[in-house]
Order: sequence, then structure tokens, then C-alpha cells
Amino acid sequence: MKELDLPLAEWIVLALMAEGPSHGFAIASLTAEGADIGEFWYISRPMVYRSITRLVERGLITPVGAEDGNRGPQRMVYAVTRSAKATVTRWLGEPVTQLFDVRADLTCKLLLLQRRDTSPARLVERQRVVIDEIEESLRAKEDAAGDHLARAIYAWRLEHVRAARRFLDAAEVDSAREAATTG
Repeated sequence: MKELDLPLAEWIVLALMAEGPSHGFAIASLTAEGADIGEFWYISRPMVYRSITRLVERGLITPVGAEDGNRGPQRMVYAVTRSAKATVTRWLGEPVTQLFDVRADLTCKLLLLQRRDTSPARLVERQRVVIDEIEESLRAKEDAAGDHLARAIYAWRLEHVRAARRFLDAAEVDSAREAATTG
């Protein structure tokens, strides 16, 4: 399967479905405000259902049955295809390439890896390499900047690099601490 170009909400829904067959209401419960994923990246219930429709249209998930709802209609249960499952695993291991994607995409990947009980160490290591490359590029641009405002903008972006690095340090320390207490 060629690499997918999905919005983050669809990646999250697909990754949650890859954990096991599920229905939209269960996924929406995980992405609601204050829930496991929704605490950090909220996806509205209508957006979850639109994502499911798009994922079905793309052949990434397929209906596998239905279950009775508590007080409403039956809920359609979906499962990911084998190739979609492998694609999700690859996506979860890929570092983000843009600094502004650290906050949303990388954070969600780390949350989803944690839900899978998968160490983020490899992703964090790969992300550090990308962050180092971004920093090197920004430093060169800052040094070459001809005016005060341009240098200030590059200095601001370099602060974001340092913040991303501190975030990676914290994620790595917390995962190592968890591994030590559970392993």
C-alpha cells in the first residue's frame, strides 16, 4: 500500500481501529474532550463518523458486524484491513518532518504508541535526528539573515526547537521510568 496522505483525525481514528474492531461511538468516546486521546487532541463525534466514512471509502477499514446500542440503533463495527494495519504501524514510527507538527502529530503518535504498550524509544531517537537537522538549517539561516527581524524570527523558531527537544527528553524519561516499574 502506498503511503497515505490522511488528515490527523483520520490517522487517529484508523490507529484506534487498528487496536481491534470497534464502532464509531467507542472511538468518539476516546477522542472526546477530556478522554484518553481527546485530552490532548479533541476530535468531535461528527468528525469521527466522517473519518470512518472516508476510511471505508478508501478501503482501509471494513464493516465486520453490528452490535446493539444501549438506547439507540445498532452500531456498525469496523476492522482495519491487514495492509492498513501495517500502514498505521509504519506511520506511528515515522518522525514528523516539520517543527509545527511536533505539537499535534508527534504528541498523538506518542499517545497511540502508549495505548499499544509500545516503547516510543525508536520514534524519539528518529525524531531527535530530524530536530537536529531542523536546528542546523535554522542556525544557518539565522547566521545569514541580513536584518534584525529575520534574525529574531529564526531565534524564535530555534526556541521551538529547544522546546521540542525538552519534550522528547521528557517523553523518553517517562517511558524509561514506566518500563523500569513494569518490567
